[in-house]
Amino acid sequence: MTKPKSMLRLLALSLLLSTGALAPAVAGDLPPEAAELMVPLPLSPTGQPVVGYPDGAPATLPTALSFTADELAKLKAGGFKAGIAMQALDSPWNTLQVEALTKTLKEYGIDVVAVTDAKQSPTAQADHLDGMVAQGVDLIFSVPIDPQGQSETYQRVSKSGVKIVFMDNVAYDMAPGKDYVTVVASDNEQNAVFATDEMIAAMGGSGKVALMTYIQEAYYSIAARVAGFEKSVAAHPGVEVVAREKFTQPREVFDKIIAVLTAHPDLKGVFAVWGDPAMQAIAGAESIGRTDLIVTTNDLGPDSALYVARDQIVAIGAQLPYDLGIAEAQAGAAALLGKEVPPYISLPSLRVKKINLLSALEQVTKQPVPDEIVKACADACF
Repeated sequence: MTKPKSMLRLLALSLLLSTGALAPAVAGDLPPEAAELMVPLPLSPTGQPVVGYPDGAPATLPTALSFTADELAKLKAGGFKAGIAMQALDSPWNTLQVEALTKTLKEYGIDVVAVTDAKQSPTAQADHLDGMVAQGVDLIFSVPIDPQGQSETYQRVSKSGVKIVFMDNVAYDMAPGKDYVTVVASDNEQNAVFATDEMIAAMGGSGKVALMTYIQEAYYSIAARVAGFEKSVAAHPGVEVVAREKFTQPREVFDKIIAVLTAHPDLKGVFAVWGDPAMQAIAGAESIGRTDLIVTTNDLGPDSALYVARDQIVAIGAQLPYDLGIAEAQAGAAALLGKEVPPYISLPSLRVKKINLLSALEQVTKQPVPDEIVKACADACF
């Protein structure tokens, strides 16, 4: 007999699925533990503090955005152009958003005239943004690399009349509804709390851990993940953080984890703020014979999923990048129509462990799971 709490959580999932916030639907006949993990965590009430919302803008699900037939016809007749200025195109999180954005905007009749990869260079991204303005775009979607240092650049774009939809981070000193349309983001703090809690549970509730985080501290999505990590650690007095290492490029983590393990050979766990540095931490540890390190992270893609299938990553707090891209396109289209857009649009966290890996990966990528991952699961994933 299903417990009342489980029934409520499954009802919440069904509601989200029925509204289109999460798709495709979860496969049936999952073991209870896998089915429970597929239920999104409750949405954090607020996001990044911005102008007008010093305590964080209230979180709104993307289901708040919709269009009438007349509005869709107006979009298609508008001849609108858009650009996508990414901070990088080196991970599924980036590429899936671009794919969803491009596809959804095309359905609205909005032409994407440029998609750029700044390779984590704020200077390159500034050039890309200026180039899009010169191309006469009406709308730009962008992930600021250094929200503080790039504020002047984004304000210049805004003053040119181009509408901006931020992805994950907001440039400093900019007001929603005035200087930019909105920001669309995942519930990054909840993602990190889940992943860190799972790391600590796998450690038996105590021991030494390390954090691998991005050097750009003004990057709000990263700051939120670090806050989630710290929140989880603070709730477990037996856990000691012996290293907080910062990297500019994920490949640096290979050497950093070796140094940390040399200084702290009794290190038990590592939380990395996204998948690429987590995989580098695993490679570095294994290069010196440490195959027992408990690693968790955020963001799920085919590459990190393979590590989960092979028991190298214990748990992932996953974003839904394709769904984020759809929501971003909806927000941008609404702004072009002059519709009011909520200041912060958020998608809930998806908890991923080996038992629900196949369902979770399909949920994230909207693609069949690669055979390599199915094989690596050895019938232990659903």
